[in-house]
Amino acid sequence: MPKIYFIEDDHSIAYVIEKTLSNAKFEYQWFQNGKSLFQAIDQAMPDLILLDLMLPNENGLDHLKKLRANPKTENIPVIILSALTSELDKVIGLDLGADDYLTKPFGVLELLSRINNKLRKFKEKKVLELGNIVLDIQTREVSINDHRISLTYKEFELLKLLLENPDEVLHRDHIFKMVWGSDLVLESRTIDMHVKSIRKKLSEYESNIEIITVRAVGYRLVKL
Repeated sequence: MPKIYFIEDDHSIAYVIEKTLSNAKFEYQWFQNGKSLFQAIDQAMPDLILLDLMLPNENGLDHLKKLRANPKTENIPVIILSALTSELDKVIGLDLGADDYLTKPFGVLELLSRINNKLRKFKEKKVLELGNIVLDIQTREVSINDHRISLTYKEFELLKLLLENPDEVLHRDHIFKMVWGSDLVLESRTIDMHVKSIRKKLSEYESNIEIITVRAVGYRLVKL
């Protein structure tokens, strides 16, 4: 079941959105400010975000910039729901990375149509495969020969990054930035310990892919 987060300070509009999502059988959470939205994202990733722009003491565009600047959230579909109706407002929102822009007041059927459209397009990109391993980005499940393996959050993100770049040497600094969301280089064994754990789990189910250490550089994922 797709999970949708929406940020809206107007209770009457939030009620309409809640009823719409509930009737469509979506899992959802409502937030009235950016702080609570990002706290929730740290705990569980949504499949789509509905974003209001005109918030008390906040600019929704700043939240959009933050979402797009973070490697963990840069690809989450974002639909802006705003009372700002000018062409310029729409262009700015779309140029900053929104996937769609719907002006208020809106019809619930149109809202559902746009949500389903974005979820459908996003889902098409959500399965990564190499050899006998399958990684589902939406469900965060990894399987080898139909056997599901359990990974920690960071292990999943690291394996996903490697699967997105098969046969390419990924520099340690790049891995830190993409998986840990920071330009700061963490303790040197942080990546090593995560790779060691992933290798062990892959070997338990006889995976035919291997994470190769490129000395003094980083790692490379190859099919055996």
